[in-house]
Amino acid sequence: MKTSSLGFQEDTIIAKVDIARIQLERSVSLFIQGDYISAITLSGAAEAILAGLLSEERTASAVEDSTQAIRRIEENLGINAMNGLKDHEIYKKWNDARNNFKHHRRGDAAIITVNLFDESYWMIKRALENSRKLDVKITNHDDFENWVIVNICM
Repeated sequence: MKTSSLGFQEDTIIAKVDIARIQLERSVSLFIQGDYISAITLSGAAEAILAGLLSEERTASAVEDSTQAIRRIEENLGINAMNGLKDHEIYKKWNDARNNFKHHRRGDAAIITVNLFDESYWMIKRALENSRKLDVKITNHDDFENWVIVNICM
């Protein structure tokens, strides 16, 4: 059943990969401008779409690759790097900022502590890796990497 329209614009047919690309490109622009909260939200949405598309292709996402690498390190070195956390618990921890920015449930803290820069950086990196695996070109990917080099590494 079609919902009623305000008549301003016709319905749009768009691929989810294009939605994710637009979200990720905008999140990179917002990151460079210093709007880390919006960058987290948009890159988190893009990351989730791209991870879902990778899952349909039976290809591991950036997060899955990371946890697999952690497990190999733990096994090879005989250490417990993630304090016994299961993979789904690691995913939840890595998505805390994104989820805190999207949801509030009864009993959740009304004030949170978060490193906005780090969380936006890593969420964008995850989404960029997922986009790379899907051969989705992100037009401002180099802008992001260059900003990091100039502002963090120099």
